[in-house]
Order: sequence, then structure tokens, then C-alpha cells
Amino acid sequence: MNRNKRIIGILITLSLVWGIPGAVFADTGTGTPGKFADSKAIAYVKPEFAVQMDQKWLIFKDANGQRVYPIVYNGNTYLPVRAISALMDEEIRWDNYSKTVYIGKTLNNPNKSKAKRSDENKEAAQGVDRDSYVKPTWKSAQVTVSLRSDITIMYDFEVQKFTDISGNRMYPILYQESTYLPVRSIAQLMGKVISWDNVEKTVLIGSLQEEPDSQDSEKIQTIYTKSLKAEFESAIELYDQANAKIVELQKTTDGAMKAMLVASISADVKDAEKQTITINNMKKSRMMEDEVAAQKALYEFAQISENYLLVLENIAYLSVSGKDYSVLTDTFVNFAMDSQLKMNAARKLIEGL
Repeated sequence: MNRNKRIIGILITLSLVWGIPGAVFADTGTGTPGKFADSKAIAYVKPEFAVQMDQKWLIFKDANGQRVYPIVYNGNTYLPVRAISALMDEEIRWDNYSKTVYIGKTLNNPNKSKAKRSDENKEAAQGVDRDSYVKPTWKSAQVTVSLRSDITIMYDFEVQKFTDISGNRMYPILYQESTYLPVRSIAQLMGKVISWDNVEKTVLIGSLQEEPDSQDSEKIQTIYTKSLKAEFESAIELYDQANAKIVELQKTTDGAMKAMLVASISADVKDAEKQTITINNMKKSRMMEDEVAAQKALYEFAQISENYLLVLENIAYLSVSGKDYSVLTDTFVNFAMDSQLKMNAARKLIEGL
């Protein structure tokens, strides 16, 4: 999208937000935006994300043989239970009465006997070589999932409580009648190291790729160029997602959806904060001159975009509470226009690498 089209889109968003009185945004009745009784949340299906385990790229399929993809919620990647079963080579069973997922030892197989282990989920995660793995061409899609704090996860009859890298509690999520579990926690149960390759958009489980040769300046330049491009694409995605949520916020009359949108924008702000730090911490001493210039421009865009998303978050919280947010009008416009200028400056330098 060129600069003029993107600015027109911003102005349309602006007219939608301030063209309707704040009273249109009804209170959710929960008293706290982002907390809601039905535990619904906004997440993203990520077909562009790959999962690699022990140098094999994984293709996931549902019970009907259709390909399924990772889901990202609050910056954490989730996979369906069938895929988890195949990855762990463990039997997984669901007990509807107690709402419990049993991994490994189950009520029907308490000794985890190989003879009794089910093979029905083996096709749920197929490992292929890099040359045989083809990423889908379509990008992420926003979806609504259910956070299931009522579902218990048992591994060998021990209750599992999953947390993210910051120690925050993570719950199973339900999407299209399938239960999804966080990949990081499952990798830990398997005793596997897990990391994230932002350049290739790949979750790495187990043995990792070799580190680049620090003496190979041409290879390092390529690596940092790829990193800059990957971070720029991620920044654009966050920016566009937040704008789309603000527009959706003024359209919907559903209180639960409003709360989900507010919570999701807040999550975007946190992601933007992390990305700004990541970009600033890039090792500029190892970059070529044109990469350093691109990194500086990208950092300036990330900073202004982070501030812009913070303004959107404040608008969202005020509007969903039925409060007047017109005082933020000038700030919104200034950040929207300035972010466009810095976005285009970064794009020009990054595309020239």
C-alpha cells in the first residue's frame, strides 16, 4: 500500500472513530474492560508460522486430513491437542465429565503401555525435510477463541499449570471445537529447548540451526538484512491490526466483542514495546553501513508506532466505557501522520538493502 492510500485509510478510521459520539460504545457491564464472563478472546491463525522440531518441518492435520495451523494468542503459539499427541508420542485422552485432558497416562491406560497406546493421531503432525515444506501463501487471520480455565491438563496424572516466559498463567484455548495448548509448555514437558526465529517465522523445538560464522561478513549482512525486513513486516502487521480493531470497535454492539477488542489492542501495545526494544538492541557493530541506516529508520518508526498504538489503546478504553475521548483527537492525528512518514522512510531504506 503506498503512502497516499495508507493515509486515506487512517483518515477514514479517524472519521469513523470521532464521527460517532462516545455514548455509542456501551459499557460491557463487567466493570473492567478486557475481563468478561464468557472468556472469549481475539487470537490469530498463523499459516505463515512454521514449526521445526529436530531439523524436521512439521505439517499439522485435523481428524479429516485437512491442514491446520498454529494459533497465536498474547504472543504465545498454540497447537491442537492431536498435533501435541503426535509430537510427544504420547496418548492423549479427553474426559468430558471432569473436563480434563490426559497426556501420557490416561484412565484407560494408567501404565502408559506401548501395547495400548493409540496410533490414531500419528498423522496429525508429519515431519518433512526443508525442501519438501511449503508455507501457505495466505497470511494470518483474526479469529475468536475461548479461554478455557475450566479445562485441566494432566501429564502422567500430574496437574500442569502453564505459564509464559514472564510467568503469566496460560490456559488452554478452544477453536473450532478443538483444544489448543501452548507449544512452549509442551516443549518443556518433552525436555526440549524451544526458541523463535523471527527471520524465518519459525518455532524451533529441539536441536537448533547452526549459528552463522562471525567471520563471514557477507553472510552476516544477509542475516541482518533479513532480520530488518522481518521486524519491519511485524511492525506493519501490528500497526494495521490495531487500526482494524478500532474500526471494528465502533461497528460492533456486542459488549463481549468490545471487551475482546480492547484487550487485544492492549496486547498489541505490549508487543510493540517488545519489538522497539528488540530493534534497538540489534548489534549494529556487525551491520553494514546501509543496514545501520535502515535499522535507525526502523527504530524511529517502531517508536512512533508504539506511541500511536498507545493512543489507540486509550481511545479504546475510553470509548468502551462511554467516556469522552475527543481530547485525544490532535494527538491521534499527529501520531498517525508522523508514523506514516517514518514508515515510508524505513521502507525505502529496507527495500534498498
